[in-house]
Amino acid sequence: MMSKKTPNSRKSFEKGQNKDKQNIARLITYVEQTKYIEKGEQLTICKQFNLPYKKSVFANEYRKRFYNYLFYTTTTTADVCKQTNIPEKFLCQAKAYYEKKGLLQVLFSDRCPATKSKNVNFLSTNKRLFKEHYKIK
Repeated sequence: MMSKKTPNSRKSFEKGQNKDKQNIARLITYVEQTKYIEKGEQLTICKQFNLPYKKSVFANEYRKRFYNYLFYTTTTTADVCKQTNIPEKFLCQAKAYYEKKGLLQVLFSDRCPATKSKNVNFLSTNKRLFKEHYKIK
C-alpha cells in the first residue's frame, strides 16, 4: 500500500507556503532595517532568504520611507534623494503614486536645497499642510 505522504501533498505544499511567508517576513524586516539597497543587489538579497526576486518588498519599503520623510519634512524630490539615497527616478514614481491617491501635495515652489535650482516643487504628505482645492498647473 502506498503512503499518503507524497511531495505534492497538500500538507507539503502548505508547509512550503508557510516557509515562504516566514522568509518574506524576514526579508521585509531586513529591508526595513537597512539603508537603500541598490536594484542590482536586491535579487542577491532575496536569494539569501531563499526567495525569488520580490520587487514589491523593496518598492513598498522605499515608497513608505518617501511618504514618512515628507510627512515630517516639506522638501523636494531631489532633496529626499540626497537624504535617503533612494534614486530620484523611483521617488518620482512614488510621488505620482501618492499624488494619485490624494496623499501627497505640492505646497509651493522655491529654490531646491539639494540642486539649488529655482522654482522647484516642495512636497508634503502631511494632510494638515494641504491646501484645499489645490490644482497642479
